[in-house]
Amino acid sequence: MACERCDGTGFEIVDKDGREYARPCACRGGVAAGGDGPDAALNALKAARIPPRYRHCTFENFDPGQMPRLRAALQRAIAYHAGWPHQGDREGLGLLFTGSNGVGKTHLAVAVLIELMQSRGVRGQFWDFHELIREIRGSYDAETRTTELQVLEPVVDTPLLVLDDLGAWKMTDWMNDTLFYILNSRYLAQRATIITTNYPDVDREKALAADPLTRREYLVERIGQRLRSRLMEMCVVVEMDGTDHRRAKQDGNRFHLKV
Repeated sequence: MACERCDGTGFEIVDKDGREYARPCACRGGVAAGGDGPDAALNALKAARIPPRYRHCTFENFDPGQMPRLRAALQRAIAYHAGWPHQGDREGLGLLFTGSNGVGKTHLAVAVLIELMQSRGVRGQFWDFHELIREIRGSYDAETRTTELQVLEPVVDTPLLVLDDLGAWKMTDWMNDTLFYILNSRYLAQRATIITTNYPDVDREKALAADPLTRREYLVERIGQRLRSRLMEMCVVVEMDGTDHRRAKQDGNRFHLKV
């Protein structure tokens, strides 16, 4: 029987000073956080390739403020964690977080990965799209002594992949084919993938109807129709609109000098 407080998600949404936050529900019973001690937890985060700047990301410290879509995104991420593993014809289901800079897309994607690692023992990896492309290109250099297969195999085989900042580069044919191979292989193997992108998702028809400047800001124009179609089969789109937290923090850290 599901907990009445959290409906079986393991987290309850609470209001504090007019803002909503997620906190672990009492029904979790003190789930261990990543093994025996802080060293084991840190090693697990390193093994998952999670960059230091994102290792603090949890459901608890995600602040949706008064933004309905950010609150909905947090609840969707929590529900995704609670529903793991996704069985039946939706097995391998992933999430595609879309939204502008600084709204918390990467925060929620990493929070899902960390929470599943710590509470369910799920293995996963974080890859920045830029870094992945550089690693694959580097495999063609004889001096690196690595092969393309050695780079791609863990990306394809990891049970949970977080791919950050998709579309940041305009896709070449080679990049599109490589990324399609990764995502299609994961799709066929029913492995979960969580993706973030700054580019809004619309169908091809809406993109073609837009003016050229607007059109190039759509995800389908960045990655192509074939790849976008595969993503729609793999992932639920989670739209995030809200305040740019990074910009707000930068503004708060500025020194205003009087001349």
